[in-house]
Amino acid sequence: MDFMNELIDCLKNIDYDAFDEDCLNELLDCRDSAPFDTEWCRVNAEIDALKNDQNYTAENEEEQDEIREKAFMIIEQNIESELAEYVSDDFGLIYDSLVLNYKDEWLDTLIEEYKNGKIPAGEL
Repeated sequence: MDFMNELIDCLKNIDYDAFDEDCLNELLDCRDSAPFDTEWCRVNAEIDALKNDQNYTAENEEEQDEIREKAFMIIEQNIESELAEYVSDDFGLIYDSLVLNYKDEWLDTLIEEYKNGKIPAGEL
């Protein structure tokens, strides 16, 4: 998917030198708290409810795994943090939304954050 590859490229362009330990801890805390966590879980549940054997295939699962792995490795190579898992989850969510044609304002904002070279957290 071209769009997902563009987002992966955006991850590559983030200035990871700015992520010291305090910054990372704050970022992780913001992602684990409301409103971010609440909205992320809502969107994830809505997307999961849409999946079935007709609209989400084994090929989709493989493609999603590849995208998640790419996102994970970019973060892991730059800052070696559990943030890599969070970003990987975000990219899986974004991929699934595209496959299922799921639209959501909060998710659109999450995507824009990545497009703008930021790791989303807190209130979007």
